[in-house]
Amino acid sequence: MTTKSGSETGGGREVQLLTFKLDDQEYALDITNVVQVVRMVAITPIPKAPEVVEGVINLRGKVIPVINLRQRCGLPTRPYGLNDHLLIARINDQVMALIVDVVSEMLTLPMSDLDFTSEIGPQKMEFISGVGRLNDKLILVLDPNVLLACEDQQRLTAALASTSSS
Repeated sequence: MTTKSGSETGGGREVQLLTFKLDDQEYALDITNVVQVVRMVAITPIPKAPEVVEGVINLRGKVIPVINLRQRCGLPTRPYGLNDHLLIARINDQVMALIVDVVSEMLTLPMSDLDFTSEIGPQKMEFISGVGRLNDKLILVLDPNVLLACEDQQRLTAALASTSSS
């Protein structure tokens, strides 16, 4: 997990996170990876894209790939509505949109309240870099650099290239 947003306060390090929900579970991204949050807009499908890529959007003249975060997290799919949000974030040095149910809040979490997945257990938790504790709830912190598997990233790049050349 990137901790570039970590700051020193009163003897401890902190990380700033933007939290959001998928179903009833809270997730978060380090704020340094977040570009902005927008309401759902029309998504244009692109042929030959990986399954987790819903398509692309046009955001102020830029074509941005859209990741179906529910599918990536293994959650049941559901139709998207105008109340859903697109979290625009830097993923693998590329700007992408993540479909989320709702953006909750920005919070500052002491590093002492964050357990990294390598410390939780031997099971691989792929794109989860850590679990934050806030009062009585747990927040799954995503690692944006592994949200798309390497082969998915390559397929997306090829799909975008073939779309722009037609």
